[in-house]
Amino acid sequence: MRILRSRIAFSLAGFFVALLLIAAVDDTVQRMIRGHELLSGIYQRVISEYVEETSPDDLLRAGVKGMLDQLDPYAELIEEKENSEVDVLARGSYSGLGIKVGRRNGSAVVTYIYDEVRPLTNLRLGDVLLRIDSVDLRTTSVKDLRPLLRGLPGTTVDLLVRRPGIFDSLSLTVTRRQVSIDPLPFQEMLEGDIFYMKLTRFTRSAVDSIDLALKRAYAAGGVHGVIIDVRDNPGGLLESAVSLVDKFVSPGTPIVSMKGRQAAYVRSYFAKDDPIDADVPIVILVNERSASASEIVAGAMQDLDRAVILGRRTFGKGLVQTLIPLNYNAYLKLTTSRYFIPSGRCIQRLSYANGNVHSVTEDGAEEAVFRTARLARAVRESNGIVPDIVLAKDTVSPLIAYLLRHDAVFNFAASYINRKKPVRVPAIDGDMRGRFKSFVDSLSTAEGDALTDALKSLQDEARKQGMPTKGISRIQSLESEIAALRSARFDAEWKELKALLNEEFIFQLHGDAARLQASVASDSTIARARELLTDRQAWEEAMIIGHPQ
Repeated sequence: MRILRSRIAFSLAGFFVALLLIAAVDDTVQRMIRGHELLSGIYQRVISEYVEETSPDDLLRAGVKGMLDQLDPYAELIEEKENSEVDVLARGSYSGLGIKVGRRNGSAVVTYIYDEVRPLTNLRLGDVLLRIDSVDLRTTSVKDLRPLLRGLPGTTVDLLVRRPGIFDSLSLTVTRRQVSIDPLPFQEMLEGDIFYMKLTRFTRSAVDSIDLALKRAYAAGGVHGVIIDVRDNPGGLLESAVSLVDKFVSPGTPIVSMKGRQAAYVRSYFAKDDPIDADVPIVILVNERSASASEIVAGAMQDLDRAVILGRRTFGKGLVQTLIPLNYNAYLKLTTSRYFIPSGRCIQRLSYANGNVHSVTEDGAEEAVFRTARLARAVRESNGIVPDIVLAKDTVSPLIAYLLRHDAVFNFAASYINRKKPVRVPAIDGDMRGRFKSFVDSLSTAEGDALTDALKSLQDEARKQGMPTKGISRIQSLESEIAALRSARFDAEWKELKALLNEEFIFQLHGDAARLQASVASDSTIARARELLTDRQAWEEAMIIGHPQ
């Protein structure tokens, strides 16, 4: 009898739990229906009754944006005209002009031309876009330019541009074409049989590119170490990241898992194929702009004690976005789950709620500690990937920071190339030094700098306070001392300025691959990685020392 009563009580408890769940689901559904009716009603009333005529498309986009802004910065509506962004990830290509445009000093400037497009286009680096077809670009955001520049291969775009070093504006007709985005723009066997790979994006085509590069390297002879460079790599497709890790670990090894609210967004990924090399020492280079798929590679290899991570703490993006098809060939990009790497930790650094953002650990809670697979090293959650060897952030002098902030090296090289039309990288000699110094001086005159701005403020304030003319003259006499200081700084830093100019000329004349090749020899981080890979014991110790127990 007691057992029967227990069973009845248990059944009743289960029944009431089920009722509560049904009620909760029913309440959610009712609120969804109410919200849909309210939104639809407001939308219709505004369009039909607002005192000014309102664009239905603009109103819809504003409403969707307001809704998605409550979530996280990755949620967005991708409309049909923007589907080329989906193509970039899915196929590693898109149809357009083959350029990147940045907003600089209020102008839309061509900052990058893909290597395969360089010999085919009449655009040049540094070109300021003034008009696209009939659209004036003075108030157009860079994001809004994308649908204007992209389109079907073979179609044309009429551009009005202002070219550095050329006084008159130019009218150009540029043909759109299918542009492949090389996810592996540079690879090289370095001295000591160290194979170096620079990965810029984890697209679908990255899988084949990585596979081919590794097979060629191993077919050519012994590989004693591998450097995987994902600095400045914003990520891409999860599958491509998994495929890269798969090439260096044994079948069945856990790589990453996804956990979301819906069963469709819960999945675990394991190594499937026989590795190319499960023992070769590996160093992965990262920085604060390594994110998402890049962090999966670095984090998984760290958790498996399979690679030394070298550089600076990564961005900390452990959220998974899914492209959900909608009507009218549109997509909703929505965060549907989180990434968890083999130790069980999530690397997401920021928390988003109601349009607000804060660090996951900023409420004072301690970071959860996890352990790596082989060495049981302590690794922490919610902090991006902290490298085993953390490098200090590069520091630059005030002069070089000023020049980089004003794109002085880029603009000088573009102007020089447009006027002189060199076919090879010009000598960075005394003549070039004089030209660049004059350019820097003119920039300081036109834009000002910290010292000249402070001096002008002091002069203005002295006049307001009624300082005698003699005193103001003494203040003005500081201009010559500032000019002398500026000149002395230029002379003292000419060696570094010379290197920056040489690298910029290589890039603008010969493309990104040539610049990468030139920079490998002088990159101190790559040199550090090579040192580790030539000494297996030092490579092993780097993991342990980097994570004290």
